[in-house]
Amino acid sequence: MEPFEAINVSIFDIPGYIFFTILGLIITVGLFVILISCKKYPLTENLIILFISLVVMIVFARLFGCLSGIYRDIGLGEKITWDGVLNTGIVFYGGLIGIIVSYTICAKKTHQDKHILDIVAVCIPLFHSITRIGCFFGGCCFGIESHSFLSINYKTIVFNEVITAYRIPTQFIEATFNFFLFLYLLFLFSRDDWQQKKLLRKYLLIYSIGRFIIEFWRGDLVRGVIFGISFSQVISVLIWIYLLSTYIKSKTETTIKEELTV
Repeated sequence: MEPFEAINVSIFDIPGYIFFTILGLIITVGLFVILISCKKYPLTENLIILFISLVVMIVFARLFGCLSGIYRDIGLGEKITWDGVLNTGIVFYGGLIGIIVSYTICAKKTHQDKHILDIVAVCIPLFHSITRIGCFFGGCCFGIESHSFLSINYKTIVFNEVITAYRIPTQFIEATFNFFLFLYLLFLFSRDDWQQKKLLRKYLLIYSIGRFIIEFWRGDLVRGVIFGISFSQVISVLIWIYLLSTYIKSKTETTIKEELTV
């Protein structure tokens, strides 16, 4: 089997990763407009907030990329340098946190309904699914070497060296996972009681669990590993802690209110 060369792959003369990122953005923003309109939320205000949040998303994704560089150097036992920190890409989790934080702040400032974030949560996995396909064409986020039935002959650049090997296509695995997560959230959104479904919390929980598992199959160790745990897995654990703490807080407040009304 001839190797798939994920080097300088272009679609319509556009680099593969950029092409799928733009495609994902167009489709996702279109979906966001449809969902917002269906629920009669103000469209113009939310599009402005979305644009601001997308800018913040890019900044946070790059910032977390730098943090992953520090994590990588610590894992490798190397001296942390500015060149090493800056010689990194972007981290999805950083973008995710950025867009959620930004949208939350902007929505509160403009007195938007808090459930807008649930609509954002429906759209995120669709965007992520499409961009992960771009990762395959861009030669990043690839899997470990393997000769299982899932493996494909993959040629990419690792540490400035062209390497060809049979690898697990983690890009497609995560793309598929995100697409089915999107369908699940969209199904919940279609129900009359969607505002009680806590779609954002469900998205964060399910995605963080799936991402934690998929990370064990990732082969791009340039991101750094400490005690067998990657930077993204650390963030997954922190998300679990956050969700658990907010759940306990919510249950405690509910119990106190019930006791006061007795």
